[in-house]
Amino acid sequence: MKIALIGLPQVGKKTVFSLLTGVGVDHLLSRATEYHVGTVKVADQRIDKLSAMYQPKKTKYAEIECTLAPAPPHEPKPREQWLNKLKDMDAFCHVVRTFEDPAVFHVNGSVDPLRDIEAMNLELAISDLSLIETRLNRIAQDQKRKFEQERADEAALLEKLKPHLEAGKSLREYAWHEGEEKRMRSLQFLTVKGIVTALNCGESNFPNPKLMEDAKAKLTGLRSEVCELSAKTEAEVAQIENSAERAEFLAALGITEPAINILTRCLYKALGYISFFTSGEDEVRAWTIRHGGTSVDAAHAIHTDLARGFIRAEVMKYGDLIGAAASVPAETSAKVWHAAEVKLKETGKLHIKGKEYVVEDGDIINIRHSS
Repeated sequence: MKIALIGLPQVGKKTVFSLLTGVGVDHLLSRATEYHVGTVKVADQRIDKLSAMYQPKKTKYAEIECTLAPAPPHEPKPREQWLNKLKDMDAFCHVVRTFEDPAVFHVNGSVDPLRDIEAMNLELAISDLSLIETRLNRIAQDQKRKFEQERADEAALLEKLKPHLEAGKSLREYAWHEGEEKRMRSLQFLTVKGIVTALNCGESNFPNPKLMEDAKAKLTGLRSEVCELSAKTEAEVAQIENSAERAEFLAALGITEPAINILTRCLYKALGYISFFTSGEDEVRAWTIRHGGTSVDAAHAIHTDLARGFIRAEVMKYGDLIGAAASVPAETSAKVWHAAEVKLKETGKLHIKGKEYVVEDGDIINIRHSS
């Protein structure tokens, strides 16, 4: 799972990347024109609660590979290379500046987040249109030498995509018929990929519900998310080592959870993935599969041997387990998690599923398999 952090100069990309990955800002500033890669742990309060319940030896969150891309170059050739680099990514996080600061210049002369969102949307759409034109020309040349129905079908689909993009819409919004999007996957269209718009606000304009709504109107279709944060404030919060003091600082600002945590979940959602969990005294862990994946896909995510020898999946719903744990008497001698699991078995809420079961986000799964 690979996300690219993109945006104009001086919008706070480096600060956001540092908050997401833990890579120091000083290191990023010393290599401003390079691509930087880091790992993002996806904040998930469900994992926190399961870990508190099971007290495992190890807790592991879902992870995303994040690449900090330099600002888009102005020259045609470097810009083309910049766009080609984005094709290797599964989704994008577009950091947009909404804060006013006379000491920090804006490359376009003024702060206008909606303009900047539209400009990036247009940049990605033009790249896709150019790719379609190139591909259609190539197919036309090939068909003159030898006609192939498969190529004719591809050209017909590309001709349908052109007016959609020309109308200012992303391919995330296109009403794909069965198999069409898969057929186009090798072309790596940019506007079909998930995108998160991260509105980087200042202390004076955070939160900004009106701007959030306006930004959402600019980004429609599947795997499109918008969130807001004040990267400067988040960086200050991250420097507070004492958890109680950090919570007090957030409470004083009226913030219930660091916005960077919300951003990590938005990134995950834009990728089109869901989490399922395994839990026990050895490890509580979030695993990743695509939305719509089956129990066999879940088994494969854990280990290929589990998928090959799959017999059944024992599934607990996260909400059911937490609810059962809450009803366990405080004076019980059994471990809370054990008592809660027993209660689910007794009430028929430990579900036995076969190969075709479609995993739901938050399922707690135990795979039974033949060795």
